[in-house]
Amino acid sequence: MIAVAVCLLVMLALQVLTPFWWWIMIVAFAHGAAVAKSGRNAFRTGFGAAGLLWLGAGLYFLLAGGRPIAGRMAGMFGLGSPWLMVPVTALVAGLAGAVAGYAGYAVRDALGKRGSGREP
Repeated sequence: MIAVAVCLLVMLALQVLTPFWWWIMIVAFAHGAAVAKSGRNAFRTGFGAAGLLWLGAGLYFLLAGGRPIAGRMAGMFGLGSPWLMVPVTALVAGLAGAVAGYAGYAVRDALGKRGSGREP
């Protein structure tokens, strides 16, 4: 839970300070490569942090006047309601963060830095 909160805060700061959306993957990858104890942990942390960040952002933008745009997007995806775009967006962002987190863990594992006793 602490890792999710730290990743969430770092992602939020980077997304506010820069115009790039893909920080969710960079931060999740870095967490997976640096400190994740297992692939499952890296996956869950990336999913939780990125999903919560974009859930909050989706709700904020929907309530702050983005309803017409969300309505058009919901119509394009066949969802019907702009409110359904918020969890769909959070799910997509969560999956992107989760895969990136697991990829970071897998890269560390492939390079032999997991401490499993294997020779590099």
